[in-house]
Amino acid sequence: MIGMVFGLKHLSRQMASLIKCLLKIIILIFIFFTNIFGQSNFELDEERSDVLQNIISSDIGVADLNNDGISDIIIYGYNKIGTQQGLFLNTYSISSDGEIDTLQMNILNNYFTYIPEDHSSRYIGGDGKISLGDYDRDGFIDVLAHGAEFMFLTKNINGTLSTNNYLDNRYAESLGESSLQWGDVDLDGDLDIFWMGLKNSRGTITNKLLLNQSDFDGNITWEFDNSIVMPDLRNGAVAWDDIDLDGDLDLLTSGQQITAESGVTKLYLNDPVGRLGEDTNQEIEPLKGTSICFSDLDNDADSDLIISGYSPIDSTLKTLVYINEPTGNFRLAEQQISFGTIFGSIKAIDVNMDGFKDIAISGAVEHSINYDNIYIIDTLEISEQGDVLAADTTVLLLNPRDSVWALEGKIFLNDGSGNLGFSELQTIDGARTISFVDINQDQKPDIVASGSFEIGNNDSSFVSVFLNTFGNDNLKPTPPTVLESFAISNRVIFNWGDGQDDIGSNQALRYNLSISRVIIENDVRTLLSSATSYNSSNTGTKLIREFTGIPWGNYIWKVQTIDPSGVVSEWSNEKELFIPRLVKSFQSIPGYSYGISRWSDINNDNLLDLAITGNLYTGSSKTQIYLNEDGILNVNNLQPQMANVYGGHLSFVDYNNDGFLDISMSGLATVNFSTFTALLLYKWENGNFVLDDDENQLSITDGYWGGQYNHDWADYDNDGDLDLVSGGISIFDNTNYLTIFKNNNGILSKDTTQTDLIPLFPCALIWIDINGDNYKDLLTLGRLQLNGVSHMYINDGMGKLIKSSDQPFEIPSILHAISVGDHNSDGYDDIAIAHLNGTEMHTNIYTNEYGSSSINEFSLHQELQGATYASLDWGDYDNDGDLDLVTSGYTATSTTDQGLEEYTNPITNIYQQDDQGIFIFDSSLYMIDSVGLSSTQWGDYDNDGDLDLLVTGETAEKELITRIYENLEGFTNSNTPPTKPIMLMSNVNIDSVQISWQGGIDANNSTDQGKTLDEALKYHLQMGEDQNYNLSGNVHSIISGNYGTGTMGLRSGNSHIINSLPEGRYQWRVRSVDHSLSFSDWSDWDYFYIDQTPPSVDEIQVNYGVGGQIIIIVNFKEEFEMNNSLNTEPVIYAMHPDINDIDGDNLNDTLLVEKQSYSATVWTGLLSLPGEYVGKAIKLNISNAQDMRGNIMKSEIFFKTPEKIISQAGGSVISSDGKVSILFPQNAVNEDISVTIDPVANIISLDTNSVSDFYSISPYEINLQKPTVLRIAIPDSFVTNDLKDHHLHIGKINNASGNIDPLGGTIITVNNIPYLQSELSELGIYAAFKSDSLFQVDSVNTDMIVCQPRIFSPAGSVFEFPHTNILFDLSSSDNVTARIFNLAGKIKRTIKPENSLGPGKNVIVWDGKDFDGSIVPSGLYIVTLESSESVLRTTVGVLNR
Repeated sequence: MIGMVFGLKHLSRQMASLIKCLLKIIILIFIFFTNIFGQSNFELDEERSDVLQNIISSDIGVADLNNDGISDIIIYGYNKIGTQQGLFLNTYSISSDGEIDTLQMNILNNYFTYIPEDHSSRYIGGDGKISLGDYDRDGFIDVLAHGAEFMFLTKNINGTLSTNNYLDNRYAESLGESSLQWGDVDLDGDLDIFWMGLKNSRGTITNKLLLNQSDFDGNITWEFDNSIVMPDLRNGAVAWDDIDLDGDLDLLTSGQQITAESGVTKLYLNDPVGRLGEDTNQEIEPLKGTSICFSDLDNDADSDLIISGYSPIDSTLKTLVYINEPTGNFRLAEQQISFGTIFGSIKAIDVNMDGFKDIAISGAVEHSINYDNIYIIDTLEISEQGDVLAADTTVLLLNPRDSVWALEGKIFLNDGSGNLGFSELQTIDGARTISFVDINQDQKPDIVASGSFEIGNNDSSFVSVFLNTFGNDNLKPTPPTVLESFAISNRVIFNWGDGQDDIGSNQALRYNLSISRVIIENDVRTLLSSATSYNSSNTGTKLIREFTGIPWGNYIWKVQTIDPSGVVSEWSNEKELFIPRLVKSFQSIPGYSYGISRWSDINNDNLLDLAITGNLYTGSSKTQIYLNEDGILNVNNLQPQMANVYGGHLSFVDYNNDGFLDISMSGLATVNFSTFTALLLYKWENGNFVLDDDENQLSITDGYWGGQYNHDWADYDNDGDLDLVSGGISIFDNTNYLTIFKNNNGILSKDTTQTDLIPLFPCALIWIDINGDNYKDLLTLGRLQLNGVSHMYINDGMGKLIKSSDQPFEIPSILHAISVGDHNSDGYDDIAIAHLNGTEMHTNIYTNEYGSSSINEFSLHQELQGATYASLDWGDYDNDGDLDLVTSGYTATSTTDQGLEEYTNPITNIYQQDDQGIFIFDSSLYMIDSVGLSSTQWGDYDNDGDLDLLVTGETAEKELITRIYENLEGFTNSNTPPTKPIMLMSNVNIDSVQISWQGGIDANNSTDQGKTLDEALKYHLQMGEDQNYNLSGNVHSIISGNYGTGTMGLRSGNSHIINSLPEGRYQWRVRSVDHSLSFSDWSDWDYFYIDQTPPSVDEIQVNYGVGGQIIIIVNFKEEFEMNNSLNTEPVIYAMHPDINDIDGDNLNDTLLVEKQSYSATVWTGLLSLPGEYVGKAIKLNISNAQDMRGNIMKSEIFFKTPEKIISQAGGSVISSDGKVSILFPQNAVNEDISVTIDPVANIISLDTNSVSDFYSISPYEINLQKPTVLRIAIPDSFVTNDLKDHHLHIGKINNASGNIDPLGGTIITVNNIPYLQSELSELGIYAAFKSDSLFQVDSVNTDMIVCQPRIFSPAGSVFEFPHTNILFDLSSSDNVTARIFNLAGKIKRTIKPENSLGPGKNVIVWDGKDFDGSIVPSGLYIVTLESSESVLRTTVGVLNR
């Protein structure tokens, strides 16, 4: 910090008056002795000095505040005024006869400012200064003050400084120990601010660059530039100057960092414009308490440097002079000034009129860094009385601060040698600050100085005037007489010749430039203000000034010369400049013959890139990709070479819906000296375009040649993706074609269902929604045989294009160009067409009449200048809310010396639509090249809110060009994008969805124009997989959200139907697009589900009650929502798994399950089994359930048995598919158990001879007390064919070995379904098998037969089992016969299998009936089994109701 000066006492009022008188006597004595011993070149003017308030100031500014042509004086500082301590700002005027008068006093009186009492700047005028400049470009100098924990911008209102602060608290910082300067860092004509110092009650060091973002209508906005990185400094100075003469301002900063002993000086170069970067090659000594002055001291037209301050390196005050040589590099001058100051100022001006600038240096000349002493007692010896006898102490020096003791100023004369030698001219004692101003109007710089002879004594302060007494005359310089200006891209160059001066070199002259924009006669707005402070200029010594980004329109400008003594010339004559709305850019892109260029955002960086194809005269023809890198289009050298076409078309389109734009090209291609018609599809892959060579994709030879407009993309079938239509001739078979290629997941194939399409050549075509039904129709124009025709095809809503009987246009001509746009903003697309009719060229605008008459027809709206080999494109280039039109092409023909006809007189016309809908040629666009064989397209490639123009073609001089013309409209009338749509809704119908939204709204621009009517807004859609369910889902899978520039993919209206959607969950969104091709933000996502899967049964619960009552609960599986209405309820009925005729009436019986409830996905019903029903196993048939999308379930069959086998009663278990069942006789298990039968997946590889699925019957660990019977369904083919060849059997997977253990088995048929049956002794995994040879069974027991169950009920109801199984083993294949006898020995039934049975376990089923088919009475029966080896016997019981 800066420390206070101690020991000063306040004086009484009488004493102060006495000292003031003594001060004047001292000054007079000084003047007297000077006259005796040497003439002073600057003499004190006591009379003029008396007008100025004697108060020490930190800065004195000089500028013409009231625009009377004479400089005024601004005095600023911190002092005690009356009883008030604080900042002051006083202004004084100078009259034409040199008299000084007060203008405004105590402007800052109402503001609280503060410098701590121990801060010595409090006693030398403060720790801040002022900076002068016309920040609002109103032609009046404004004042920006800082210091004393304050920042204040006062606006000069017609010569009066306002007492209001025009820099609000969002930007202003309360600065102390600060430095601040205006400077146009970004060359936009308005003044920016850089400052550094302390803020937050001096607790934080800061530096800031605050950009003035004023618009061209005078509206002021500020914005901090946070891109610069530099050390935070205080207690120093900053200064702007173009040190390297590159046309922009560079910055020097110097000052103290944290500690009082530190110092830093750094130079920052402005490159590119507006970006400050440190120049680390400079070696400028670090100082603090610095003063800086840039000035051309050696008259070589670049600024040299004078810097003064405290050097922490050698702890001295010093002034250093640096020569700028070579330009932009500073080196110390050989001679230096042996006088240094701190907290002062440096000014450079030619005081003796020799043409070289001299220097005034002022400030504090006696300075020290002081510390507070703190004593720490190490040891202490104290007497008994408490007196200190001895002590050892350590002194700590804390809180370093600067102290100043004396002020002084000196004037140094430049010796004019060019080596920057200076000699002392005069001393001004007590001066903290010295400023130059021509007070007596003799065109010589006089001095106003302020300071104090005794720091801390307010009554010793002074503000004095010293008049220049050099005898040399100084005439006004003359202004430049040669002024030139021109525009290129968004840059405008103003340059002029030298002014003239009577004394110095022309290189020593500086210039003020004034530029104004003429809106209308009485509305002139300043671009570059001519209001500058005294002895300063807004362009320096350069004879050129460049502006970037100024509006189009009429300008007047003039130049003024300033000589080294600060004298200004009259203004030059005014020069006029007209800048058209569209100007040539600086982009360098080759021209192509028969070329086409298109731009779109290839790499999704929100900048338009460029693709161009055609023929180069160099012979190395190819398609080039240019990437937009911050407004610069550079060839993408990483792009592999792409083939080219000429005489055709190029489109950007995401045809494979991956979210990246691909490229399609059609036309003529030449490969290996062979020319053919080609269609080239390049897809975006890993950052480059690669040829789509998918085997299912269209081939190159599927292309046609038909002219520049021979292919177009649109979603004609409304399935979301873009389809291709192309027309023209195929050289391969010399046949004309008009083909629609349907897009299916990125693979294009010919739509062979179209029957009305008529091929043309040449062929121009375009998709267009003629009748507003949101289905794309098709227009084609071209030649049919020898006649020019036009055809209109109306989409029937199913993707079928029906040819209209009438021609939409009566234009029997060829060589068409066509473009779609809603020129009258009624929501229906109109068209512009250029064509050739014999030797007559036409360009016409046609209005779509469907909106007014509901008839598919077009009417002629306006005829424009005709052209052929033309290009057309719609766009709102003037941002007034309606569409304008660019046309180009040839307009005449001529005959060559060889007698050939050629097309001549190319044009590029832009037609501006007026308020009446009439298109008027914009003749002001003189920079645009006229071209034929042309390609044009609008697009905002520099993202400045207006449409730029891309042009490719051949000029009248046969020059091939590709040019970009930048639109300057956005600088004053930037297009406002529309708002995003809201209230998205989705209505699904099976595999289609109707989406709708509330449209966006396009607001007016800042100029109260530019609104695209609601009806004319277009929309981009995006639709894809729902990432809430699949994070990696493709959100472009249905409709890509990446669109090329232009009308492709645009949709009208607020409702659309998307068809043929696969089942899945989707999200979609929409954005608005206006006539200027600006689009809104995307809307929020909306979601829907396409459900094409009918409901299915997820789970069935069967609860068996008493009396044959069964509760059945069905849970349906449904992704969307079940339809629970009455007519869509499930139908569920039951049958017996084995017995179709339940009641014995020889008819198949079904039992209806009565609905109890149906809610959501759960259906509950009641099944009542009749008394005749045998057992508890049921077969359920479920059908008719529907979801809310109308999907009807397929009929499903399920088999159910009680959940548990009751040990004493036994029972059956059936698999859910009914193919496997197992019978547990009574007491086969020791306890009640639950048994499940489940199919086993992925086990077929165990044995390729299986003839059924594998089934797991569990639990495996159950010990069976009796044999059980397993039944497995087998295919019919194994019954109809010779069984001996199959050796069918049931096998079990051996848990130990994993092999198949054959068990044997017998074929039976139940309800015409063949089964294989076998006895089981344990549970496990089983299947049915065939064998090529007779299989071996490990162990058989051929000595016994068993009937299971031992008691059964063929008449039902008593036991579950309606039949018994006769179980036996065979050691080998054999023919067997079973006989059943009653106890009286009478035979009741003989059962003899038709075929021999195989080895292993076999089963013969007796259903309890006799030979007559009648159920035998209850009782005990004898069963015998006769084989070739034995006769076996057992008994079985029948128990009927």
